Order: sequence, then structure tokens, then C-alpha cells
Amino acid sequence: MTGTARTFPLPLSGPETADPTAALTGYDFPPAMLRRAAQEHGWSPAFTDRAAREYRRFLILAVTAGHPVTPSRAVDAVWHEHLTFTRDYWERLTPLLPAPLHHEPATGEAGDTDFGAQYRRTLDSYARVFGEVAPADLWPDPSVRAALPSRTAGEVRMSALVLAVIAGGVAFLTFLSTRFGVLAALGVFVLALILLTTAQATPAGTGARRERRDSDGGMDLGGLDGGSSDGGSDGGSDGGSCGSSCGGGCSS
Repeated sequence: MTGTARTFPLPLSGPETADPTAALTGYDFPPAMLRRAAQEHGWSPAFTDRAAREYRRFLILAVTAGHPVTPSRAVDAVWHEHLTFTRDYWERLTPLLPAPLHHEPATGEAGDTDFGAQYRRTLDSYARVFGEVAPADLWPDPSVRAALPSRTAGEVRMSALVLAVIAGGVAFLTFLSTRFGVLAALGVFVLALILLTTAQATPAGTGARRERRDSDGGMDLGGLDGGSSDGGSDGGSDGGSCGSSCGGGCSS
């Protein structure tokens, strides 16, 4: 689903805007929104609740940080879902903010905002505003991720292949004089072929599905300008693919 980019000038008035952080801290999201986020990303109920809490904190940062903010991939995923619940986002949440909070995805063109740097600045502001470091599983530190690269699915399969061969070899030597030894060797050979074949294939995992989702509309739903990253959702992948835009600044 794609949409045309446009903004929605909304009247911002009422007593709530006097202290938006208090209202945001206790903001209850539509249950259907959280269920959709959990189903879309395969999250447990506990992780979904934590992601929603960090999204609330992201909204508070948009108001208090004093600069445009970028969420992690996980937090951005919750923001994406919230944007699809247009009545709650524009009619209930937006009046609590000093200005409308728009989502601004990267376009890949020269002159784009450096959302990676903005994400790192957001992490610094998180520690300053909340007095604690952002939880690493929901707000990954790009420098740590770069130092500790994760293993690929192919590497994991190759490790499984080596273990299978070792186990089969032990079984073969143990029962060398029996029919079982021959069957074990044959089984290991077939298993090795299967694992070796799958190890060569490119895994189509969550990242690929999310990439397709973003290219199909993702953050352009309804055409909203603004910004974020995903939690790991990742810096190119943990944070830095989009950011917030408040028409000149969301800070009060």
C-alpha cells in the first residue's frame, strides 16, 4: 500500500498541550494496534508491551530532546502500526503534542538527512532525558553491532553440518561391524547433502520481509513526513532509516 506524501494541518489546543510528557507517559494505545504489531513481527506479548513503552518514550523524546529524533527498528515498527490507526494517531495523540509529528523516511537520494547520526544523537538524549541507557535489545547500539557481527543463517547451517558429520562418524565407528553402522553412514551422507544444499541458499528471513514491506508502502502509508529507525529492529538496520519531522520542531 502506498500513498501520496502530504501533511495535515491540525488545530492544537486544549489543556493537554500544557504538559504533553505527562499525557504521553500514560498514553494507552489501541489494543488492536498492539496485536497487529505482535502478529506482523512475531513478537511475544511481553516484548510487545516493552516495545510500546519505548515508543511512548520516543514520543516524549520528540517533544523534549530539542532536535529531530530517530527511533530504533522495533520502535519504528510500532510507530508504523500507529500511523495506520489514523483516528487515534491524528485525533487523539496529535492534540497532545506541541506540533504534528510526521514520519520522514529516507529516499536514498543525495542530501538525505543522516539518520544514522540522528539515531546516535537520539540515544544520547534518551540517556539524558530518562536517566538511563536505552535497553539494547530495543535500541541497539550501532557501534556494538559493528564490533560483534551476527552469524548468518548459512554459517549456522554449516556448523550444524559439521556436527552431524562428527556424530555420524562416531556412530559409524562405534557400530562398525553391524548393519547399523552402514545405515548411520548413509544417513549422515543424505543429511550432509540436505544441509549443504540449504546452506548455499540465501535465507529469506524477517529482514527481507520487512524490506518488502517498506518498499510496498511501509512508512509512506497515507503519505506522512517524519522520522525514525528500527530496533534493531538496525543502524542501517538498527537505526537510521527515517526520522521525525514536526514542521519546524516538536519541542515545546
